[in-house]
Amino acid sequence: MQPSVEEIEELAAAPLLSGEPSPLARYAHLLDGPDAIPAPRLPQDFRNGVMSIGVLIDGQPYVIRGNSEIVSADEYGAENYGLSNVRFSKEGIKRFLRGDVMAGPELIERLEGFIRRFVVMDEDLPALLALWLMGTYCYTAFEYFPYLVLRSPEKRCGKSRTLDLISMLGFNAHQPTASPTEAQIFREPREDGGVQIYDEMEGMTGDKERWSAVTSVFNSGFHKGQVVTRYRKTGQGQQKETFETYVPRAIASISSLESTLEDRSIMVMMQRLLPGQQTERFSLRRLDQQAQILRDDLHILALTMTPTIAALYDESEFPGLSGLDHRAVDLWEPLLAIAAVIDASDETGTLTDRMTRLAEGLGGERASRSADDPNPIIIEVLDEYLSLGTEAKVKAEDLAERIRSRLGWDSLTLKALANRLHPLGLKSSRWRDGQTNQRGYLFSRTQIDDLARRYTSGNLEQPEHGTAK
Repeated sequence: MQPSVEEIEELAAAPLLSGEPSPLARYAHLLDGPDAIPAPRLPQDFRNGVMSIGVLIDGQPYVIRGNSEIVSADEYGAENYGLSNVRFSKEGIKRFLRGDVMAGPELIERLEGFIRRFVVMDEDLPALLALWLMGTYCYTAFEYFPYLVLRSPEKRCGKSRTLDLISMLGFNAHQPTASPTEAQIFREPREDGGVQIYDEMEGMTGDKERWSAVTSVFNSGFHKGQVVTRYRKTGQGQQKETFETYVPRAIASISSLESTLEDRSIMVMMQRLLPGQQTERFSLRRLDQQAQILRDDLHILALTMTPTIAALYDESEFPGLSGLDHRAVDLWEPLLAIAAVIDASDETGTLTDRMTRLAEGLGGERASRSADDPNPIIIEVLDEYLSLGTEAKVKAEDLAERIRSRLGWDSLTLKALANRLHPLGLKSSRWRDGQTNQRGYLFSRTQIDDLARRYTSGNLEQPEHGTAK
C-alpha cells in the first residue's frame, strides 16, 4: 500500500539512526537563507529597479544612483574600481541632483543631428546609431546588447569617422584601435565597463593567437553575465583568472567577419559620398564641449529612465520583429524598448515604427548573408542521393565532386569534405565493393530530414516515392 503524503513527511523529518538528526536538519545551516548576490559592477549596474553609474570625484570612486543618492564605492559594495574612462562631469551630476529631466525625443533629435553633421548615412541609420549610443548608458538592464558592425566595400566610406563619434559619445568609450593587446581585450570590460571600439578588424585575423583571444571574448560578450577564463603564471604556478565579457562593442571592417560575430551584431553597410555630398570637418578639440553636454544628458537620461525602459523590455513583445530569427529579436529588443519609451513622451512619436521597419530591412540582409552558408546546398545534394530509397552509400570522391560543382567552388578536397560533414553528424565509413575497399558516406532519410529541419528554411518536401522537389 502506497504511504500517504503525511507519512512521507513524517519519515523525512524522523531521525535516521539512534536519535541522529535527519540529513536535512544536519545541513540546514548551510542551505537556509537567500543565495549570495553578485557584487555590483562599479562602472554601471542596474538592480532592484535602480540605475547606478560609477564616477570619480576628486580622484575617489563614488556611485551616482537613480534615486538621487551618492555613495562611496565601499558603501556600494563594488569590487573593482576601474573608472579611468568616466566622463560624467560635476556640472552634469549637479544638474541630475537638481532634478533636471531629460526629454528623450529632444535628446534623440540632437544626437541624430550631431551624427549627420559628420557622416552621411541612409534614411534611419543615424537614429539607429543614436539609439545604440543611448543603450550603451543602460546596457546592464538588458540580457543582450548588440554589437554594432560597420562594413563597406572599400576604404574612405565613413567607418572610422563613425567610430570617432561613438568614441566621443558612448558610455566610458575607449579610443578606436586596430591593434588591441590581449590585456585590453580581457581587462577593459571588467575595469570600466566602457564601449570597446575596433577599427580595421580585418587586419587582426592574421595574428592567430590574438584573433583567438578576440573571438573567445566576442562570442559571449553580447550576453549579460558571461565570462571567460585565462591562466597566468604566478609564483604558486598557474592561476585561473575570470574576466567579464559583457560590454557594448563597435567594429569596423572591409571584409566579412566570422559568422558567429556577425550573428551577434547589427550590421550597417556604408558607402562613399556621392559627388557634391559634404560633411563638416571633425575636430575632437573643437567639439569636446558640445560632446560633454551630450554625454551628461545621456547619463541623466539613463539614471532617470532606465527603470521604465527595463520594465518595458522585460514585459513587452514587439510584434514587428516576428519575421526575424530569435537571435535578431534578442539584438533589437533593447533598442526598441528605448525607442518605445521615447515615443511615449512624444505625441507624434514614430521612432519605434521607424526602427521596426529598419530591423525588418536589415533582417532581410542578415538572412541573405546566412544564405551564403553552404550547409543547405550540401543537405540538398545528400537528399538527391536518397531519391530511390531510404538509405544511401556514396563514395567520398563522387560526393566531393557533386558538392564542389553545385557550390561553384574551384576545389573540395576529401579532407575539406570531411570537415564540412563532421559537424553535421556524418562521418566517413569503409565498405567492400566486390574485390575493392571503398571509402565514403552512409546516411539515411531520417538523418537528412532532421538536418533539413535544422539548417534549411524548411523541410525538404518528399513525395511518396521519395524524390526531392
